[in-house]
Formats: sequence, structure tokens, C-alpha cells
Amino acid sequence: MKVIYLDACATTRVDDEVLDAMLPYLREEFGNPSSPHVLGKRARRAVDAAAESVARLVGADPDALLFTSGATESNNIALLGAFAHDDRAPVNGVFCPTDHKSSLAVGRALAARGVDARTVRVGPDGQVDLVHLDGLLDLHTRVATAAWVNSEIGTVQPVHAMAALCHDVGALLHVDAAQAAGRVPIDVREAEIDLLSLSAHKLRGPKGVGALYVRPEIRHRLRPVMFGGGQYELRSGTVPTHLVVGLGKAAELALARAEADLRRVRELRATALDILAAGIPGLRLNGDPRGGVPHVLNVVLPGVRGESLVSSLTTVALSTGSACNSGSQEPSYVLTAIGVDAEDANSSVRICLDPRMSFEDLVTGVETVVERARGLAGVAVAMRGHQVV
Repeated sequence: MKVIYLDACATTRVDDEVLDAMLPYLREEFGNPSSPHVLGKRARRAVDAAAESVARLVGADPDALLFTSGATESNNIALLGAFAHDDRAPVNGVFCPTDHKSSLAVGRALAARGVDARTVRVGPDGQVDLVHLDGLLDLHTRVATAAWVNSEIGTVQPVHAMAALCHDVGALLHVDAAQAAGRVPIDVREAEIDLLSLSAHKLRGPKGVGALYVRPEIRHRLRPVMFGGGQYELRSGTVPTHLVVGLGKAAELALARAEADLRRVRELRATALDILAAGIPGLRLNGDPRGGVPHVLNVVLPGVRGESLVSSLTTVALSTGSACNSGSQEPSYVLTAIGVDAEDANSSVRICLDPRMSFEDLVTGVETVVERARGLAGVAVAMRGHQVV
């Protein structure tokens, strides 16, 4: 049975060209890139070439990158590494309440250690309140962090302005770019970003690999959080050549296709919104409809419980929010952070668009969502009508 995929923020299908690039490094080119022999040297050249491609995607020097298992690990290395084990308040870090749990969980762990983990306010559009951020930053701030693009509502954070505020007090800015890479232009040097996390599987690469950019001038301010053979100064472990090659190819394709993908996804979004608005009375958008990335649509479906809709669909895949929060019965913490009430948050679903999908699939998928939502809303109304007062 064909499933129409409307959840491209959770993960993406590996591109055929990416898979083709990876396969030789699972077969004949299986050398360890740290080995000194000929197979090792060939693997090292492949890793270095991938680093060049990733560096071009984010405007970095290849030597400023280290490869990780994904954005979760990159976030942990960046945020935990900014603090010494004996740091206590007034030493502090600033966290954004709408960010991925791999950043927020670090904040909680640091708070349990005695570090002052501060939370910056966000507006109804999900953007960081820069005035509040300025008030939270001080000479004891080690690092502030934010996701460049929010995975649930598509908000784009003002990272350039955030970097300037952080640097005014000598703090570092870490940016989680897992959802931004390939979707917004990234130039870490122009934006003066200190640390930036990436994940391959969000841009049609393989799961299990990511990267962390570390601005060379601040590398001495980070401490490693895992130890071993010293493959990278901040991250030990055998480099998985095939995965790194896959990330490199995915980065290369994302950069080459960026403009065409943006045009395409804007057209897909307009079509999806037309179908949703025509079929769902009272439909509302969550977040900033003007300032977010076009591939993310988070909508309130009045009278429908989002979880019930998602679980009842057998031919369409979408979600109620970030995959990291899928096991929770609570309303989306992202939506509640921007002021959406619990009823509306529980009635919200997220549609994430892949520019490679066909318009035929999009129309079929969104029409199926509308039909099922209307059916569930009708059932809910009927049940309320039979309640005993």
C-alpha cells in the first residue's frame, strides 16, 4: 500500500544519488580512514571530500567541521562542552523553550549540576524576544542556543542579531541547523555563528551521521565530552566513511537544488493551504505565516484531536509535532510556549513538505487528511450531542 509522506521534518528518504555514493564504502572501499595503508588513505580522501561539500553548504572551512552521529550528539558536544564540570551559578547558559529536546535536556542536566539555565521568551510567532535575550546575557554566560528553523512551526530565528548580542558579553552562540540546512541560506562566517549542528537525514541523507561546526577561534573554549582514539579533538570514535560520504553528497545536492526546491515547496504549500482552508471550517495556522519556512505547515483543526487523526490514517503519514515528542500525551511544548492553548494545541497537526513530491500525491494526501478530519469532527459533535447533562 502506498503511503503519501507529509512528515519531511521528522526524516527524509535517502536520495538515490546519495545511496549510490555510499555503497562503494560499504563494499570494496571499506578501509578505516585513520589507517595509514592504501585503503585507509582512500577512505580519508573520501571523508575530506565530504567535509568540503558540507563546508560549502554552511559557508565554513572544512577544518572547522567534525563528524558526529547526528544533531543530537552535535548539540550535546557544543552545549555541554561549553561548561567545565565544576561550573556553578552565576555561570549560566540561555536556552530557547521551543528548541529540540536534545538542547533542552542539556539545559536541565546543567541545571541539575548547579549551572543557571535561563529560558528566553518567545513571541506568538515563535521568534526569540531579543530584548529579553539581551537582559539574560551577562559576563557569566557561557553559551546561548537556538534552532535556526523550528521543526514544528517553521519559525526562522534572527541568528545574526542573537550572535551580536552574545558576543557583546563574550558568550558563544550555538545554532541547531538540522531543519535549516538546505532550506535557508547558511553562512556561519557572515552570521558570526560560533557553533552549528547538522543532521544528514533531514536533507535526504542517511540516518546516524551529522556534523558540528566549531569556529576555530573558540575551539579552545570547548571541552570534549567523550574520549577515545582522538580522531577529532572534541569527538573520538571511528569515522563511518559511508555515512560521512552520504552526508557530503546530500549537502552537495541540497546546495545545488536550493533555489529550485524553494520555488517548488512554495507552490506545494499554496496548494495544500487552499485545500485545507476550503475543507476545514475555522482552520488556523500556528506560528508566523509570513516569516517561517514554507515547507512547514502547522494548523489547528477545530474539533479534531490531532493524535486521533494521525493514528487513524493508513495511507498518509503526518504528525502532531516533533518526532522526539511523539510518545507524550501532553500538548506540544512548542505550541504551548508560543501561547497556543491546550485545546488548540491538541487539535493541531504538522504537515512537512518535500519538494520532490508530486502535486498529485500532495493533493491526494491533503484531501485525505481533510476528509478524515471532517469525519472525526462529525463524530465528536455527535458524541457531545448524546452527553447526559
